[in-house]
Amino acid sequence: MFRDKVTDMKKLLFCCLLMAVFVGCTETIDTSARYVFRERTIAGYLDDHSQFSEYVRLLKEQKVSDVSETSVYQLMTAYGYYTCFAPTNEAIQLYLDSLVIKEIIPAANWDAFPNERTKDSIRSVIVLNSILDGTKYEKTYFTAEFPRTNEEFAVNTMADRKISVSYPSKSDPDSLCIDGICPVSKTNRDIEAINGYIHQVSYVINPSNETLGSTLHKFGIDQKCNLSVMARLVEECGLIDTLSKVKDERYETLYKSGAFPNFKWQLRSFEIEAPEHRKFGFTLFAETDEFWETEIGKNRQDITKEDIMEWVAGQGLYPDAVKDDDYRNSNNLLNQFVTYHLLPMRIPVDKLALHYNEKGYNYKMKNASPTIPVWAHYVTMGKRRLLRLWESAESQGVCLNRFPKLNNGRQEDYHERECTEENQGIHINTDEGSGIIKLINGIIYPIDKPLAYTDNVRNQLAKVRLRYDAWELQPEAMNNDMRLVPVTDRCWYFSSDPDKQYFENLIVNSRQTNFMLLSGRDQNWPNYQGDEVLAEGVYDITITLPPVPKYGIYEIRMGVSTYSGTRGICQVYWGSNRHQLVAQGIPVNMQLGGNSADNMLGWERDTDDDDYNAEVDKKMRNNGFLKGPEYIVATAGGRETNRMNAGATRRIVVREPMSPDVVYYMRFKTVQPDFTTKQLFVDYLEWCPKEVYDNPETPEDIW
Repeated sequence: MFRDKVTDMKKLLFCCLLMAVFVGCTETIDTSARYVFRERTIAGYLDDHSQFSEYVRLLKEQKVSDVSETSVYQLMTAYGYYTCFAPTNEAIQLYLDSLVIKEIIPAANWDAFPNERTKDSIRSVIVLNSILDGTKYEKTYFTAEFPRTNEEFAVNTMADRKISVSYPSKSDPDSLCIDGICPVSKTNRDIEAINGYIHQVSYVINPSNETLGSTLHKFGIDQKCNLSVMARLVEECGLIDTLSKVKDERYETLYKSGAFPNFKWQLRSFEIEAPEHRKFGFTLFAETDEFWETEIGKNRQDITKEDIMEWVAGQGLYPDAVKDDDYRNSNNLLNQFVTYHLLPMRIPVDKLALHYNEKGYNYKMKNASPTIPVWAHYVTMGKRRLLRLWESAESQGVCLNRFPKLNNGRQEDYHERECTEENQGIHINTDEGSGIIKLINGIIYPIDKPLAYTDNVRNQLAKVRLRYDAWELQPEAMNNDMRLVPVTDRCWYFSSDPDKQYFENLIVNSRQTNFMLLSGRDQNWPNYQGDEVLAEGVYDITITLPPVPKYGIYEIRMGVSTYSGTRGICQVYWGSNRHQLVAQGIPVNMQLGGNSADNMLGWERDTDDDDYNAEVDKKMRNNGFLKGPEYIVATAGGRETNRMNAGATRRIVVREPMSPDVVYYMRFKTVQPDFTTKQLFVDYLEWCPKEVYDNPETPEDIW
């Protein structure tokens, strides 16, 4: 297989291939002394097959980037990990024909372009979107490894775009399309080259350049799109400009100027890069026009914002909202209804439910089925509220705001026991033909039931423990491909300069903070969903916390895994005034676990006597600790859960009354300024209502 060959060749390739050399702001690859293998490169294969002659010509003309003198063709002759969707001459001609229909060119040939800029742009679309560059991830794709239907490849194209896969014919498992309209040849696919795979396609891959904002603006006057009502509502709320953002251009300028040098991490003896981009992203769950026609009793073009306002009020939704015509105000009834449908992150199909290391699930198995439930609680746009995404073995896919009863007794399996009709939630249809719309900065998921933050949703959320992966709290992590990355040992480094910070909901207060995101994929770390927040130096960071669903007393717990000698001691602060947060208890010693020599926690491994186990849990709570969740395993498909791991525990750091309308913050500051290699480690945070942790009839579950 390709990976085996690459492993064997790495040493030889390192010695024999010349890397790019930079002169000023340009780069070029010297191919004159390249070692020649008997096997072919991608470029060699394409050269040998005349049906790709036009594509080869474009590869030779297209530069890798604006600051490069290297052509994409040269790149395809060099070592790397590439997946090439090669369009035939006929496919390129069909694409030129489509440009005539769109009136971009008057005739379907390369001499018909009105100017060189337009020609360069079209050539760039054809070439750069045809190749997945997996070199950084050491990842290529043959068809058996393609994602499931409507899911996107984890690796971006050379144009930094996402493309997806679909399987148009259920009766023909070999039917395959890229981005829904580019069929992959059944006979000319999985062609192995020494630097990747080639798949022949019969149309050019050209992902939409439309933003969510521009698309909704068009949909507002397009009665055939089936989303025109929601599109008009979004525009009335003044959200089109916000939903049109693609990249933080200031960050782009800083990055290209060299403002984010690599961090040399001594602990791992390698350099960690800053993210190349700071992209914006959005997800819209939108009721269809068909739904509104049924509910309102009018044709879609006749439905007005006033009709929707009356319907929302008639359903008893958002009773505290203001019913006026200031639709851009977050207190407005229509605004509250609309913004609850929007998340400030682009969530692709395969990340609606983030499966990784929940008990019983083996992420290394292709098409592994869900086991115990997987969830996320995201903060919506507009007025800050929680939206739950949920998938389990029983849910038949991902659902919005599903609240089943679980088999969550100490000896039970944590599967769904039952789910009433009121708590079924809204099923998200991700099948082929579901109407999902994928855009450069967003995704629209059509839904056929109304989505709202009802009293029942709030009440249900207030009855459960809310566990957040530390990076779930930062939309930028999802928008910039940092969640569940398909590669081992991937890390990112973030500037502590106050003028160059990356996150909206996280502030690095000290310039002496080395702040990182680590992906633990394939590392067998006992981390929730694999990744972790890590900081070193004289660290001091403040996180904006998600809202609680209802007023009440909540515990906030901090998930920590201890590693002797590396973890540090931090003081946790909490409150609603970011500049005057209150210290919470004594400093948190992140080296202290159940495996510590003095075992101050009172941790003991579970026995066959569950009454005794419950007493151990009670003793640990009295000391301010909990065992790790039964939910998490360190090894794919493993049985050793975090509850059995003496080094993976939870610290109770806050126990206070909290209100859903107040923004709270949490600060982590080192108390060891002279020990700059000591780490701040945050895996996950939990919010647990008093009704759960102090329930005399039903004790909190071990999951």
